[in-house]
Formats: sequence, C-alpha cells, structure tokens
Amino acid sequence: MSFTRLHIAVFLAVAVLAWGGVLLAQDAPLSFSQLAPFGTVVSVLALFALALEKVLWHLSWLHGWFIARPDLRGTWKVSLQSDWVDPKTGQPIPPISCYMGVEQSLSKLQMHLMTAESESWFVAETVRPSPSENGYQVVAVYTNKPHVHLRSKTSNMHLGAVVIDTHGPLKSRPETLTAEYWTDRKTTGSMTFTDRVDRVFTRYTDAAAAFSRV
Repeated sequence: MSFTRLHIAVFLAVAVLAWGGVLLAQDAPLSFSQLAPFGTVVSVLALFALALEKVLWHLSWLHGWFIARPDLRGTWKVSLQSDWVDPKTGQPIPPISCYMGVEQSLSKLQMHLMTAESESWFVAETVRPSPSENGYQVVAVYTNKPHVHLRSKTSNMHLGAVVIDTHGPLKSRPETLTAEYWTDRKTTGSMTFTDRVDRVFTRYTDAAAAFSRV
C-alpha cells in the first residue's frame, strides 16, 4: 500500500502528541499557536511521500540504506521453457520466445507476460531479499489468459505461481532475471530474462518489433 494524506496526518498527530507529552512532563511551555504549521507540514510530507512512491524510490543512491526494492521497469526479452508435452508429437515443446512488461512504483508491481498465444498478469506479489542476499526475489501468483480462439482447444485459462530471482552487480538495477513457475494444469517451467528496453509494451507484436530493432 502507499501512504495517503490521511495516514501521514495521523502519524504526524501521534508524533505531536508524544512530543507534547514529553515537553509537558519536563514543564516546558506549550501553546496552541505551536500547532499552526501542522497543515503545512502534512502537505510537505504528503508531497514527499508521492515523490518517493513515483520517482525517488528507484534512485540508486537511495538503495541499500533507505530503499530495498529492485528497479524492474521496462520490457524484458524472455526465453520460456515448459515441461508441457505436445500431445501431437509426444515431445516437450521447444523454448518459447516471449516478453515481460513491468509497471512499478515503490509499493506496486505488475508484471505482464506476453507470448504469441497468451498473456499473464500478477494477482498477488511480494518482493523480498533473495536467500543468497545478493539480490531480490519476486514471489507471485498469476493468471494466464490464452487468446480467445485457443480456449477449449489447445489451452484454457489457468492460475500459476512464480518465483523470480534478480542477478547483476547492482542490486537496485538487475541485469538479468531467472524464474521457475508452476500451474494448476500440473505443468512447470523456467524463464530467463535477458535484454531490457525502457518502454513498457502491452502487446506481443509491439514488443517483438521493438526488440528486432535493438
């Protein structure tokens, strides 16, 4: 969640009450005129919270001591390997070339996987330090929606879970990602994220065209 003006006002009011209580215990003089800047301070803090949510969080010099969240924004090129067996050939399918568009702020993360036949979106997610302490993990539940002409023929809508690990010398700006996933269709697979462009694409064809020019 992100902090609203109401949250900030409540936090500040609690701080003022605590501060005032300490001053009273020390017999320091207090007056209502000292509360006059309250509204201005709330506004300044609200603007700072908005800037932190939208802009400041991904600045590298804030990472590690003030911010602990990787910057994954943009569109990634992804190689997906599934253990699903094609009933026509009896063989596992070859790796699938696809793309992941990532919208992100300090408190929100949405990753949109685009293949030639389907799309997936997060339903719930959390970001945490990786067990190696050299990066981060994104743990999420997602929903997959095949293109309408494929439903009930070769693929149905389904749910899955995914664990994504970040890699690279800068924890704040990963160079590559790796992932493992499981679905309620009893299939599993892995993904490797390599190249990234800054623009967030929402269609497979647009992303494919953009990477063909890179």
